Amino acid sequence: MALEVSDPVTAEARGRPLFPLDQSTVPAVSVIVPTRDRRVLLERKLRALELEQLDFEVIVVADACTDDTEKFLAAYRPPYRFSWTTGPGLHAATARNIGASRAQAPVLLFSDDDVIPGPGWVEDNRRLHETPDMVGLSKQRLPEHLEVGDRLTRVQGWWNTNGRSTSVRAELFHEVGGYDPVFSTYGGEDPDLGWRLKQAGARFRLLTGATVEHWDEHYLENLEAKARSAGAAHVRVWRKHRAAEVAWALGVHPASLALKRVLLGPWTSGLIGEDRFLWERAYAEGARAELRRPVAQVRDADA
Repeated sequence: MALEVSDPVTAEARGRPLFPLDQSTVPAVSVIVPTRDRRVLLERKLRALELEQLDFEVIVVADACTDDTEKFLAAYRPPYRFSWTTGPGLHAATARNIGASRAQAPVLLFSDDDVIPGPGWVEDNRRLHETPDMVGLSKQRLPEHLEVGDRLTRVQGWWNTNGRSTSVRAELFHEVGGYDPVFSTYGGEDPDLGWRLKQAGARFRLLTGATVEHWDEHYLENLEAKARSAGAAHVRVWRKHRAAEVAWALGVHPASLALKRVLLGPWTSGLIGEDRFLWERAYAEGARAELRRPVAQVRDADA
């Protein structure tokens, strides 16, 4: 389905002066958006944010874009505080850290470019952090035209940390060291951050007040390659922290992988869906391949 971008801003909103009205103040929330070659989706997201009713800022990190993203960003004039910069194309962890380094607000809200928020999303996250040591994970659904894709309807623990919508107080984010840029392929950076936040005493909360839509239109493209990458990355998360809880939670403990080898037979597809079956099978393959690599070889690759 082609994505049409409409301008949701009313005439009254267009007439509002741009933030900041007072340079001596700081915004309540910094929304950090990494993006790469998704200008149409990015514009839809930024225009949806024009409906928010508080003083916040948006920081876009154009991560080695080759389309017209930078041209759009240079001309974009929203009614909220807005800035953008470029990244070196080293994946989401590095791009998010670049955005966080420019943020002014006490609350950081990380969100990918294909996630479209509903009105009140920023305020919903801001309000959560009136309580210290919280991590906010917004409820996520798919738009009506998509039947498969990543979504989030409940939070079970730190492993639900994701790039689609995660908020945390800036002080806590920097205390644990931010995202680890060693995770420079698909997967790993989110549960790694989640585990470190959990170890620092954070509590994880599902926010249901303002649901976000995940326009995961390319979910099925390279599905198995992404799953193998995620399985391998999550083994590296386990090796980094050396905690059995990490391995079990991420499904990469050898016992868990052995069980999957038995259970993921051809009949499983009809029970859990073809896409889920392909993902789980490839995820386990990637994890097992990474476990076979000598630890010294892994360390050399990460150095």
